[in-house]
Amino acid sequence: MIRRNFSTVSIIISIFWLCSQTGFAPAAEIPAEQLYEKAFRLIVEGDYAEAYDRLEEIIALYPGTTYARFAETRRQRLKALNLSSIRRRNINQSGRMESVVFGTLYSTWLGIGTARLADTDSGKSAAAGMMIGAPVGLLASLALTRNTRLSDGQAALVNFGGYWGTWQGLGLAILLDNNDDEKTMIGGAMAGGILGILTTSILAGKIDPSLGDSSMVNYGGIWGTWLAFVGGVAADVDGSDNLLGLALLGGNLGAATMAVLSSKLEPGFTQASLVNLSGIVGTIVSGGLLLIAQPDSERVTWGTILAGGVLGLAGGYRLFGLNAIDSPQRSDHGELGWAIGEQRYGNNSGEIQASFLRIAF
Repeated sequence: MIRRNFSTVSIIISIFWLCSQTGFAPAAEIPAEQLYEKAFRLIVEGDYAEAYDRLEEIIALYPGTTYARFAETRRQRLKALNLSSIRRRNINQSGRMESVVFGTLYSTWLGIGTARLADTDSGKSAAAGMMIGAPVGLLASLALTRNTRLSDGQAALVNFGGYWGTWQGLGLAILLDNNDDEKTMIGGAMAGGILGILTTSILAGKIDPSLGDSSMVNYGGIWGTWLAFVGGVAADVDGSDNLLGLALLGGNLGAATMAVLSSKLEPGFTQASLVNLSGIVGTIVSGGLLLIAQPDSERVTWGTILAGGVLGLAGGYRLFGLNAIDSPQRSDHGELGWAIGEQRYGNNSGEIQASFLRIAF
């Protein structure tokens, strides 16, 4: 069986560290005029999210200039349309801070795990690893994310990869080592976490999921694990290893299913959280019914808990409107109209004539 003290530590501190950046290449040497022209070529092509990023680059790299004023006006008009792709690119500090918190906690766990691998019998070594890991994680994550464009959805995805990989690595180590050796479990958890963070970091560098998308994947993994475990107990699956393997498999299937569905749905963070909460409520209600009825059969008990969770999730799905949309681009393009215009702006070097696209609202 899993040692109680290690299980507690691994559950509390199995969170991860953002080890790769998802920023954009610096454009300091590109003239503002070229960046501005590129932004509007992207608008004409319908790539509004990339255009939004180019406008932000102009504002950041050329503050106070005429093109920065042009870019700010266009950026505000794009932002006012409240398009899903623009919302996802509207970067703020919350994504960074999630990664900093995550990095600090994971580095703490990494310090403890490394110390335990080096010296299993010494509590002092674990304390030293914890004391070193926490400040190193804080400073490193702050440095790595200083100039990073990181959305809430990207941060949540990478965090999920870290703790999910840690859990999967720990579970596989338990299944493969019949002796439940502590070093094997710690090594498995650390290896799984590193693999998870690297995989999701690469993925986050290529896609920009919304916070709702990442939350769906997260909740899918958790509910898949729980429902598979409860279903296994209700089906009277023999052996703790078999139940653990079933839970690991169910969690992966749940996360993968939600990853596929999130590309066809338009979930917000609130919607995903309410569906998750509905599942919890269904489980609580089923538990209340069991306390009242007090059935003698263990199968009936676990089957009722399983049914309560499933019904709660299904009810939340229906109630809170996670409805499929015909085209993921429909909300981005439906309200846009474009017109060509010319305006003249003056600055210290004289008058600049700029042809640009105006967004018609």
